[in-house]
Amino acid sequence: MLTTITGTLSDTERDAFVEGVSRLEATLSSIELVNLSLSEVSRLSKAGPASASFVTDGLELASRNLDLLTANMNPDKVKEKLQLIRNLNVVIAVLNGLLEKLAHTAMVAKSEAYEIARTAHLLSKRKKVSGIVESHNRLPKRFKNQGQRKTAKDSADPEAQ
Repeated sequence: MLTTITGTLSDTERDAFVEGVSRLEATLSSIELVNLSLSEVSRLSKAGPASASFVTDGLELASRNLDLLTANMNPDKVKEKLQLIRNLNVVIAVLNGLLEKLAHTAMVAKSEAYEIARTAHLLSKRKKVSGIVESHNRLPKRFKNQGQRKTAKDSADPEAQ
């Protein structure tokens, strides 16, 4: 393991963080934030990372050359959209960095906890301490069929499962 997770996150600290995220979201009140379903996402024109330069360049071109805009395109709206995209990209990059750190920290903490649980499970097989035997006996029922690899024969024969 490259690192060990130290420290704690109390319920109070967690709640304060969640509240802080809510306050951050409230600072974006001038934007209508949306949640899209998978089908809604699939119907949108794709302007993902691969086409981001195309979109930005096109909006910059349109904002500098207003004669390229059709009558129903407002030049100020084009400039606003360009600024919105740039600023949202900065916010997203910062949040993605934080999310990645949180995810990696949680992954390391879970891995460390797994090692402790695994050791306790192995020791419970050897020691007969009140409560440990009962706990040990519950584990095989709780994790039935986990850790067992399916063979090619098992996958081909649905009745064998």
